[in-house]
Amino acid sequence: MVYAFARAEPLGWGSPQVLGLLAAGVLLLAAFVAVETRASDPLLPMRVLLHRIRAGAFLSITLMFVAMFGFYLFMSYYAQGVLGYSPVQTGLTLIINAAAALAGSMLIAGKLLGRVPPGALIVPGLLAAAAGMLLLTGLPPDDTDVFVRYLVPAMVLTGLGLGCVMPPTAALATEGMRGHDIGAAAAAYNAAQQLGAALGTALLNTLAASAGAAYLAAHRSAAPDAVAVHGYTTALAVAAAVLAVAGCLTAALILRRR
Repeated sequence: MVYAFARAEPLGWGSPQVLGLLAAGVLLLAAFVAVETRASDPLLPMRVLLHRIRAGAFLSITLMFVAMFGFYLFMSYYAQGVLGYSPVQTGLTLIINAAAALAGSMLIAGKLLGRVPPGALIVPGLLAAAAGMLLLTGLPPDDTDVFVRYLVPAMVLTGLGLGCVMPPTAALATEGMRGHDIGAAAAAYNAAQQLGAALGTALLNTLAASAGAAYLAAHRSAAPDAVAVHGYTTALAVAAAVLAVAGCLTAALILRRR
């Protein structure tokens, strides 16, 4: 499925190859579920995924990584390709996000986890990250005064959101598990992150390229930076929508937890 998303950018979503790969991915996932439900000693017991609250934790961390890895990709592209930052300057800019994530996980989630319901951390974290990405949809293609107005607030909001989501979802992933199920739940949690990162990078990069191509077709005289920024902001708007949907779904699955 990841490969299908990646091939959609050069071939188009209606390509027989892309549709065939998507269908094959769905069939392989269905086959995996069918085997696991029938195995006497399954690698991933379905009871791990079918628990309502645990499913909410897996869903929220998967969609968070879908959005965040697209965010990292486009921030790197924008900083170096449009603003002219060096790789070192771009890395230092992204450190703001890492520092905010550390602060969110230690100073907010670390102190409140166990005192408030997990959903009270996860849902606001998802919405804070969504707000940070929504802010970036207003990025200009030719304004040099973007560091303080756009990049710093977006880095802080997305970092705090990530820091508030990861500790409670990791705790919920294995809560109440015993024996082999603890390892299966922990592995599924890590796999959910990797799946979200792979799908997010492929899908959002494809959307950005498609949006840029459509913009160029409609504005033949547009500058290359304007085309690129239009693609980035379109993909970031989709990422913000993904996080908003994740917040709504997580609230329905987790917030009723006593």
